Amino acid sequence: MKLLLLIGFCFSVATSSLVFAEQNLPNSRHYELLASDIAVQQSWQVKDTIKGYEMLEYQINLNKGTTLKVDFSPSNLSNYFNILPKGNPTALFVGPAKGDHAEVKIPNNGDYVIRVFLMRNAARRDEQSEFTADITVLKNTLKGMHPSWDVDGDGVNDCEKDGSCDHTVDYSLPRKSN
Repeated sequence: MKLLLLIGFCFSVATSSLVFAEQNLPNSRHYELLASDIAVQQSWQVKDTIKGYEMLEYQINLNKGTTLKVDFSPSNLSNYFNILPKGNPTALFVGPAKGDHAEVKIPNNGDYVIRVFLMRNAARRDEQSEFTADITVLKNTLKGMHPSWDVDGDGVNDCEKDGSCDHTVDYSLPRKSN
């Protein structure tokens, strides 16, 4: 019986997240975080307040293979976030089901959105929440491989793609420019 209740709760959370993601609310705010192509790691700390049915979106353009990490600290227990590709209502991370820490490997190049919201129970009472979101983007590099060997940030040594790998080269050292 407890398992059925848990399954029902998870389904309702996932369903409500999808419905909520498709709503175009007039009181939403949208921010763009600019990620640098050069950095192996880039971080932001966002501190903000959300109230009622307001929705906040933080957009980042990411490359396939990078990892997006979010640590979320809200003052209201009904304050959550989802991570989804921009324009796609299917979330890669659903906060109400998974909690306040996300670590998502990005499946495709493109814009991704961290959407912050209050659950309906708190939104309809016009509650508010102060929150801090620590957002980190990590370029995926092969273990022991220097990032200069993965210019496009997909986690694969560039020489693998063009067939130029040489067993005499130490790929843990920076790439020498010609």
